Amino acid sequence: MSQPRQNHTKQRVNVNRRLHKSGQRYAFPRFGIPECFGFFSINAQQEFEDNANGVSYLCMPPADSFPMDLKAGYERVIRKKKQSGVKDLENLLKYIYNHQQLLTLSESSKSLSLRADFVCCRGVLRMLLCMPYETRDAFYVRATRLNGTIYIAKVETEQQRQEDLNMTEHAKAMCSWGFKFEQYMLSTAPNTLPDTSLPVNEAEEFNAMYRCSLNGIRLMYGAEMDGIVSKEPVNLNDPHELRHLQFVELKTGPFEPNDKQNRSFNYCKSRNWWSQSFLVGINTIMVGLRDNDGLCHDIEKRDVSQLARNKPWSPAAMFVFLEKLLQELKKTLESIDNPHIVVEYEFLPHSDSVFFRVLDSSDVQIIPDWYRTLMKGET
Repeated sequence: MSQPRQNHTKQRVNVNRRLHKSGQRYAFPRFGIPECFGFFSINAQQEFEDNANGVSYLCMPPADSFPMDLKAGYERVIRKKKQSGVKDLENLLKYIYNHQQLLTLSESSKSLSLRADFVCCRGVLRMLLCMPYETRDAFYVRATRLNGTIYIAKVETEQQRQEDLNMTEHAKAMCSWGFKFEQYMLSTAPNTLPDTSLPVNEAEEFNAMYRCSLNGIRLMYGAEMDGIVSKEPVNLNDPHELRHLQFVELKTGPFEPNDKQNRSFNYCKSRNWWSQSFLVGINTIMVGLRDNDGLCHDIEKRDVSQLARNKPWSPAAMFVFLEKLLQELKKTLESIDNPHIVVEYEFLPHSDSVFFRVLDSSDVQIIPDWYRTLMKGET
């Protein structure tokens, strides 16, 4: 193993973040069909559970349900505590720990390796995909290479912390409207109406594990999923059924959008919706159309494949950027070759460049000791 590189100065990544500005038309790189191979739940206390307790099924509300009051029960909402990107990554590592058939034993070193080049949450991939067009917010991730696999976690910025602390009551309410819409739309069993009188617990999640290949780069990622589309109960322990699950994404949007909201959708929101759904093979987004008083008047079915049509962003350019960036991450972390070194990547809103710096202190680690012990083959 080479000696740790203690270089805290920023260095430029050899990638053009604004490659779409060149005027070049990009071919979409080879991206395999995302394969769902596992699942886990996050319970009401935000604890990892290796089960399907959090799974839900799409259940369209009766026609006479409208308008649906997204404010109903707001005073009893159980809010989700803010959680770090490292904690999100740790949930994926807990899944791997519980499913060690995903690991391969090296005969020479007796250590374990994962059949993946990168492991992260879908949210990290979505943000990286959108970076060529992001001009408002800074974004940071940290990466570590362990036994041939690079693990990536999002880092919260001080600006994001302040925005969360200073969020207005109306902004908090609008976030909760989205969770209430999910409660109206999802049930614990197919063809069964949900009990919308219960308090909404915003912490509960069902997560699916995916693997996919981007031009030969093996990706493994976890994603919080809204609901399954099925009229019959699904056996999630059947690998065939798991691979062929059809999920739906739920969103809310303005019932009568103004010009500013339409521009925001075309330039930003549609890009986020498309990349979030495309990464997990979702074809349909159900959008609750609400007014400013929190009343949902209708539900619009959006085809994910149509979201990118006539938009000022290019899916191909986004995926070309992602591929080039991941290749550069691999080069950098392979050259460092130290599982205790963390590399932090910086994406500033108005910069055409991506920067990184090498960190080596214990307080920036993103991989817990128990996972390192596992990968040494010592458990």
